[in-house]
Amino acid sequence: MKPTHFITALAFCLGFTTIQAQTAFDTYAVTGVTLIDANHIPGLAHQTVVIRNGKVEKVFPDNTQALPDSVSIIRATGKYLIPGLIDTHVHMATDPSGTDNRANTLRVLEAMLRSGITTVRDMAGDARILAGLARDARTGDILSPNIYYSALMAGPEFFADPRTHSSTAGGVAGEMPYMRAVTPTTDFIRAVAEAKGTGATGIKLYADLDPGTVGKIVTEAKRQGLLVWGHAWLQRSKPSDLITAGVSSISHAPLLLYETMDSIPAAWRHGHYDDKFWDDHIHADPAMLAGMKTHHTVLDATMLTYERLGAEDSSRRYVIPVVRRLTSQVYKAGIAICTGTDDDQEVFVQGEMEALVKDAGLSNADVLIAATRNGALALGIESTTGTIEAGKTADLVVLDSNPLDDIDNVKSVYLVIKAGKIFK
Repeated sequence: MKPTHFITALAFCLGFTTIQAQTAFDTYAVTGVTLIDANHIPGLAHQTVVIRNGKVEKVFPDNTQALPDSVSIIRATGKYLIPGLIDTHVHMATDPSGTDNRANTLRVLEAMLRSGITTVRDMAGDARILAGLARDARTGDILSPNIYYSALMAGPEFFADPRTHSSTAGGVAGEMPYMRAVTPTTDFIRAVAEAKGTGATGIKLYADLDPGTVGKIVTEAKRQGLLVWGHAWLQRSKPSDLITAGVSSISHAPLLLYETMDSIPAAWRHGHYDDKFWDDHIHADPAMLAGMKTHHTVLDATMLTYERLGAEDSSRRYVIPVVRRLTSQVYKAGIAICTGTDDDQEVFVQGEMEALVKDAGLSNADVLIAATRNGALALGIESTTGTIEAGKTADLVVLDSNPLDDIDNVKSVYLVIKAGKIFK
């Protein structure tokens, strides 16, 4: 069922006490809120936000401008307004015939939207499925965050991975325009054009790529208007190779170790070490950090998924102190971090936000920025979303409690607004 556009009907369902006028259903105002975003910390109290045709028309202090009688009003006195949350690392269509079947995917997408997530970035799956989901999310045919997705490029060796076969069913892994094996001699003009034709926003670099190939992909993608995202380490390319090439975001904080290491010491996998040991051994390369800052590279830390991996597999428990320290060091270096989960949607982005605060030392304010403005930067959509400003899309969340007091308060959702449409 599509969300109602009618403020009066919504008011009846939600129990809003004040809805004035009932004619301009495309225009309404949310009043009495404290507005919190990257530009307003610790927040602006007693604000009115006017939304028209799916966009923020204007923001002003309560009662300082007259509202026409034709404007419906949602009084949200004492509540908090933030931008819609962005999960920068999901996988909605890796196995469309199995766990990612349409029924389950639609259930997850609706739950995401109702929790306050208005945008997601899918980091490689079946683009045939993702294109349809993205279209239906935009039109309102399904209840879902907006979906941006990637076309994957990797070395030929990677396409023995069974995940590539499930996401290319009916085709050939490595030969699909969204799941492409590349080498230094690939026709990158054609490969990038075909990737763009899938509707992808960006190209994801995954494995077994040398620096020269990375540079060719980034150069051609930029020429054709696509972003490039990547795993922070590609076996043949170090993090700094991706950073200097101009990749806009890199994923997985533990992979930053490979800037100065060739492999993980075997002793790490089996020993038990105290905090001092990890403090002495885990250091992000200063030159790499400087490069990230210079090139405005966003880190998609995917912190929570590594913490869960380490807790479930004793041979990988070393990733817990590693991901915490490296993420913290990137943060302290003043580099933008976004919020990606990469856990097959078992936990939503609010869990990543909590981990970033409790285990990496980010402030509540900076984690909120990570999940909004920085996510928009990673996706290249900062001109239309990520902050609450006149002219931007009305992707917003009204909370009962202040997230700057406790980041868990992002779960105190009163209502969600996506492109002006309201969801309880």
